[in-house]
Amino acid sequence: MKDTADFVHWFRSAAPYIHGFRGKTFVIAFGGELVADGGFVQLAHDVNLLSSLGVRLVLVHGVRPQV
Repeated sequence: MKDTADFVHWFRSAAPYIHGFRGKTFVIAFGGELVADGGFVQLAHDVNLLSSLGVRLVLVHGVRPQV
């Protein structure tokens, strides 16, 4: 039962942010190393979650620290 209570507490604390960022545009920049290191799958999951919450996304691939 504690897991359910923890989830409800987390969800209630996240709800204002979900509402506040719906319809906003996020720019997500990532280097090519992310794809090579296998981190791209996790990024894809996170991007999918943000999209399902109504966040508009711009993905910029191949960004280096100079940008």
